[in-house]
Order: sequence, then C-alpha cells, then structure tokens
Amino acid sequence: MAHALSLHWAKNHGLRIAIESRGIRATNGQPTTADAVSVLAKANVPWRGHSQQLCATDLKWADLVWGMTQQHLDYAQQLGSNVAVNQQPVYQLLAGSQELADPLNCGLMAYEELLQKLQQLLPSRLQEIQNSSEA
Repeated sequence: MAHALSLHWAKNHGLRIAIESRGIRATNGQPTTADAVSVLAKANVPWRGHSQQLCATDLKWADLVWGMTQQHLDYAQQLGSNVAVNQQPVYQLLAGSQELADPLNCGLMAYEELLQKLQQLLPSRLQEIQNSSEA
C-alpha cells in the first residue's frame, strides 16, 4: 500500500523519483491482497501489484530505505552491508520512531488503519524528498 500511495502522491505532485517496494518475507509474484486493493480503491488509488522479496541488488541503487518495523530495517541493513560500501542507503522507519503493524492476515480493518497512517505519513516524507531535490 505504501508503494501505491507513494507513486500516486509523487505523480500528483510532480515528484520524479524511482519508488520500489520489497518485503523481507514476501513471496515473489504474489498479487497484492484483496483487502489492500479494496482499501486503496476506496481511496481512489488504483493498484494491481505483485510482491517481491528484498535482495541485495535492490540496495545497490537505493538512496533511502523505509521500513515499517525495526526488524525490516535490520534485515535490509544486514543484507546490504556488503553492497556498495561507499554508497549505503539511509535506513529509516517510515513512521519516525514508531513501528507500523503489518496488516497481513489481520483483516480489512487492519488495512484501513494502516491506510490512514500512511496517508498521514507519506505526504510529509515525500515532500521532504521533493524539497531536497529542488534545493
């Protein structure tokens, strides 16, 4: 959902950046869950995506890596520790000092709650990127 919302916001605000989404326990090729698609559609964000497992090559091109949980960040940092040692991405929790709960297998309400949080967080985080690219 963060991927879909980020792309949607970036497009609507003229931010031209590469945005990718990966999971640490994702199964490559699995479609976005029906609950996530439903919640995004209600927010007028059309989306049909597929999951991808995070791999070391993803971290070669990334400047910034956001994670929902510290476990996500720890995994990404460990995976990327030997990749482009001179050019490591910045790793941050998407919600600053708080973790975001993964809604997978937790029902529609969990997806709705995450959507509300992402709709608050992502515009300000993406605006920071936009401001730094314009400076």
